[in-house]
Amino acid sequence: MLAFCDIPLGGGEEAACVRCAGSRPQSAEETIGPEARIDSALDAAPGAGVFFSDVGSLDHPDLPRFAAHAARAGASRIAVRTSGRSLADPGAAASLLESGVRIVEVVFLGSSEQTHDALTGVRGAFEAAASAVGNLRSAADALNVKVAVRGRVSVCRHNVQDLPATVMYLAESGVSSIVLACDPALEARRSIDWIAAACDTGTVNRVWVAVSGMDEGVLGEKALHAVDAITFTRMSA
Repeated sequence: MLAFCDIPLGGGEEAACVRCAGSRPQSAEETIGPEARIDSALDAAPGAGVFFSDVGSLDHPDLPRFAAHAARAGASRIAVRTSGRSLADPGAAASLLESGVRIVEVVFLGSSEQTHDALTGVRGAFEAAASAVGNLRSAADALNVKVAVRGRVSVCRHNVQDLPATVMYLAESGVSSIVLACDPALEARRSIDWIAAACDTGTVNRVWVAVSGMDEGVLGEKALHAVDAITFTRMSA
């Protein structure tokens, strides 16, 4: 199992349902700097990966320095999460991969511009996320590097019925895997049929769909989908 230390950086991007914002917990304030957290985590688990998990990590001006520091410190993989806005430019996607990042999660809230932009409250957000996936794949080909570009779907009651279509769209976009990240407030038993359909859509289209934030007992026959294609063991640093 490949462990990842979780290094939140913050930033100006956002890719979460604005209708659910009131129920979202606040992030705890970090008391030590990212480089110190990276060193501490990798000292505790040599060879672990580093995951810059905030959706706004790419807005941080020092991300390339932190990624380079993680590589020098011996991180086996470097991952980031993004709304896609910062990678809508092909040059930015290439620069990110040149910094050593090899796993990129791009967040989607829906299968279409209408759904995604309405839930994020940002016009053009869907186009930016879609462009990021394409730009990352093109940059990886140009640089001849292997990169896992995966879709992360933030699941809430406002988009759960759109999940099968969202998985279909992401599969056709060429992502390597998909994770359905369920909001804690999601009523699991009322949502399971849509989540199961999304998992089946992924299977038919040959892309693995993992489900996080939902008890395996609720998943029932889809409990296998609690296993992620990329296993993150979150470590406090």
